Parts: sequence; structure tokens; C-alpha cells
Amino acid sequence: MASVITGMSTAQIQALTTSQIVALTSSDMAALTTTQLSAFTTNQIAVLETADLASLSTAQISAGLTTTQIGALTTKQAGALTTAQVSALTTTQVAALTTADFAALKTNQIAAQRSRP
Repeated sequence: MASVITGMSTAQIQALTTSQIVALTSSDMAALTTTQLSAFTTNQIAVLETADLASLSTAQISAGLTTTQIGALTTKQAGALTTAQVSALTTTQVAALTTADFAALKTNQIAAQRSRP
């Protein structure tokens, strides 16, 4: 589906059902532009597999995910972010994490965020 998803407009991305989002592969996720990623609805974000989130680059995380989308992450999803992804979160994205999300982060993930310049 990666070849198909790369040509989708933001409206087409938003029209994907949650079942279609669940069917996306890690390759599909890695192929998304930051504009496409920012078009995901909160319901779509909430059903993403943790492996698919892990396939996102730090640029996709910092420039593609909105604060609303970050707030829509489940605790499991937040805890599954890689250390590099947590480090890439902007200040406003970090502020969008819930208390439960912070509790799910591992020590090395928090340390990576704190060590940012």
C-alpha cells in the first residue's frame, strides 16, 4: 500500500476508516509525508499499532504530529515511542502528553527529552 498511500491527499487520508488505518504497514507509515501524517484524525491515531508508530522518523514525529494527535496517543502508544522519537518531540508536543503517558515512559525516554538543547 506504500505506493498508494504516498499519492493520497490529506482529505483521502482523513477518509480512511479505522480498519484501513489498522491495515497500514510500517512501510506505509514510513512513506507518509509530514503533511499527510498531520491529517490523521484523533480516532485514526488512537488505532495505530505501536510497531507502526515506531517506524516513524524523528522528522515525522516532530513536524508531522500535531499536539492534538499527541494528546490522542494511548498510554501504550506513548510508552512504545523510541528514545529518538521522544527526544524529537517539541516542547508543545511534550505538553500535550497526559500524566498517564508520562508514567508509561521509560527512564531513558525521559532522559532523552531532558537532554535536548
